[in-house]
Amino acid sequence: MKVSPSVNHALSADARRGLYRAIYGQRDVRAQFLPDPVPDYVARLLEAAHHAPSVGFMQLWNVIVVRDRTLRTHVYEAFVRERARAAELYAAPRRARFLALKLEGIRDVPLNLCATCDPSRGGPHVLGRSAVPETDVYSTLRAGLGAIEEERR
Repeated sequence: MKVSPSVNHALSADARRGLYRAIYGQRDVRAQFLPDPVPDYVARLLEAAHHAPSVGFMQLWNVIVVRDRTLRTHVYEAFVRERARAAELYAAPRRARFLALKLEGIRDVPLNLCATCDPSRGGPHVLGRSAVPETDVYSTLRAGLGAIEEERR
């Protein structure tokens, strides 16, 4: 899509207020999930993620929908192992504070969305990644946030 330089892309006052409300209202939730099945809006989430901006239009992400409870339990077990490894990086009492944090919600929700980043997609030379190799991970993160923002609408 070609954008005309003469078009004003400024957000209206209402759009700006909505943007700031979304930014300031965003919270990380890891508990108190409802056990109800998730309505069938996963396709909308994936569509929003697909349209997220990425440096050099890399779109290096894949999104995996995980509904299977057994698989989510395996993912949880891997998380617990990695959390224990991470805890070893801290000395007491910081280690205890770290371990007391609730960092998982994997088993508490009806489904998980797993965003992955494939740094090999697009070949070795992708616009933007040459100077800052981490742009692929940042773009993947942005795709996930775009999907979350879409569902809040």
